[in-house]
Amino acid sequence: MTAVDVRGLAALRRKLEARSLPQALMDTARKEAEAIARDAARAAPGALGQTVEAKDVSHGDTIAFAVGTANPAGRFVEYGTVRQPAAPWLWPVFRARLPRIKQSLRDSLVASFKRPRSEV
Repeated sequence: MTAVDVRGLAALRRKLEARSLPQALMDTARKEAEAIARDAARAAPGALGQTVEAKDVSHGDTIAFAVGTANPAGRFVEYGTVRQPAAPWLWPVFRARLPRIKQSLRDSLVASFKRPRSEV
């Protein structure tokens, strides 16, 4: 699986915990990871698409989701081998969705800040 690390979230997390925003961010990140998994499953060749999944790999204060497959063939198809050229199926899906992911996270934060504190 390929992991993407977003830096600077620890300081933001401390500021946002007063408004219970980690759950809103977790829900948004989960929704986006599941969308990437669905799109990657469609883009993966053959039966490989049936093995694509999104997993919550959060730990401590870190919100993290992994999307990929446990099938070793997924790596070889994505990155290629000495005898087979790369045929990326996961990375292009992630890159295409990245603007939507960023916007969804922004929208989630804005909506949380617009709610009165009593609703949080």
